[in-house]
Amino acid sequence: MPVDYTKIRPERRKGPDLWVKVLGWFAVFGWFLMFIVLIIIDKAKPESENMYTRSANVEVRTTWDQGLTNYIFYLMISGLCISIIGLVLNSRRHHRANDRFRLTLILLGIISFFGIIIHLF
Repeated sequence: MPVDYTKIRPERRKGPDLWVKVLGWFAVFGWFLMFIVLIIIDKAKPESENMYTRSANVEVRTTWDQGLTNYIFYLMISGLCISIIGLVLNSRRHHRANDRFRLTLILLGIISFFGIIIHLF
């Protein structure tokens, strides 16, 4: 029969400690980077031709802006690094049954990984 350690050892945590707060800030900063990536993607994507550009004979860019896509790539690498560091910190702190892995860090890592793969191929 498994031993219930919560009855043997009282809970000494008084609230979120420094590491929990750091993990929260990692997640916030990582998602802030992803928001910046979305803004840069909007600026880097090919422009669409519309009625005004046709009537004014304005040339529109039909390819992705390579300078901006490089920024996207570096921000995705930064997001992946933040995710990995956060998950390592989370795994070091994951000792009790009610400790959970940060889903936001996992999603950030997956999105960053696939963004890097899409950029490379």
